[in-house]
Amino acid sequence: MRKSIFVFFVFFVVLNLFALAACGAEPAAALYDYEIADIPITTPAPTTQPPTEPPTEPETEPEPDPIHIRLQFAGDILLHGGLGAGTGPGTFDYRPFMWAIRPYINADLALVNMETPVDVFGDNRDIRTWPRFNAPFEILEGLIYAGFNHLITANNHSFDMGFSGLQASLANFERAGIAQTGMYTNEEDFNAPSIVDIEGIQVGIIAYTDSVNGLESLVPDDIRPFAVRRFRSHVMYDVPYMAADIAQIREAGADLVVISLHWGAEYVDAPNNMQRQIARALVDAGADIIMGHHSHTPQPLEWHEREDGTRGLIIYSLGNFLSDQIALNIPATQYGMLVTAYVKMSPQGEIYVYDANALATVFVRDPGRTLGAPYSILPVINGEVPDSVENEHLRAWGRRAHAHVLRIVGEEFIK
Repeated sequence: MRKSIFVFFVFFVVLNLFALAACGAEPAAALYDYEIADIPITTPAPTTQPPTEPPTEPETEPEPDPIHIRLQFAGDILLHGGLGAGTGPGTFDYRPFMWAIRPYINADLALVNMETPVDVFGDNRDIRTWPRFNAPFEILEGLIYAGFNHLITANNHSFDMGFSGLQASLANFERAGIAQTGMYTNEEDFNAPSIVDIEGIQVGIIAYTDSVNGLESLVPDDIRPFAVRRFRSHVMYDVPYMAADIAQIREAGADLVVISLHWGAEYVDAPNNMQRQIARALVDAGADIIMGHHSHTPQPLEWHEREDGTRGLIIYSLGNFLSDQIALNIPATQYGMLVTAYVKMSPQGEIYVYDANALATVFVRDPGRTLGAPYSILPVINGEVPDSVENEHLRAWGRRAHAHVLRIVGEEFIK
């Protein structure tokens, strides 16, 4: 029995060795010729996906910066007496008068009240002063040189030289290259909105006068209703139609509305109660800035707030800018203001006046031409005229002008 078992065992071993050799297997020792580290390690695939990073927000465009523009306003241009001669007989040069004020007139839109017809008969013939003016053509060159780019022409002297004088003045404004609002020769031009584009902000301008010095008859009947815009400043009756004008220019695309008013009593330091009511009503109707003139003396500025919390700027009168009325013995007629209004368009498209200031000016006679011309318009900052003015009489004049304007306007606005 043991022999049978032994034979069977030998047979089994021999059979397995034969099978391994038949399959091409290596000798048994070769099966262990490796290190454990040689065995590749695999990780089973996870049954769930690992958490991913949260999706990033798409990049947004940065909010655009607000757009800022500046508007400036100056008062009356009236070439009384010797002013009609410019720097001398036959020269008619007004640029030397502007040397000191010129650096301060630097707005995107700079408006001044041009209160006289200009070179009505051509070639500066028959230049006239008060009471019915005809100014030399060079006054326009002087104003452009100073920095003004827009004239207000609706005032009590618009008809001084009749309708032909109005036509000639408009032609001269165009020839000089300066825009105007206030005088028209036909109904179509009268109704066309006066809108100025400044960096995408549309500034609308409407100009009215409460007087033409009784010279209506000098304009043909069919043209008279369209030559200048009239209103009455002693009653509220015309406010509705003026409000309609504001609405109309808004519909035409104006984002900001400037209303010019030639009105009120002359040679006084303040508006009357009716003027205040009219100005505030016009702001309530949508006007953003009221530009007043005609008193020939500086009058107050104020902010008027609407019911919705927005506000408008009211300048009751800018005073004289270039006018020599010293013979009246009213010192304030030599004082004026250059008012700067700061306008913003927010990234959301809101457009509003957010600040304003007034620079006092004084118009001085200088017969000795110590400043290079017989007259000069001097800025007055902190009570002082420019250092280059060495004449103590002129410096004292500047201090008085500053004190007067500060008293009228107040520290909120004075520069």
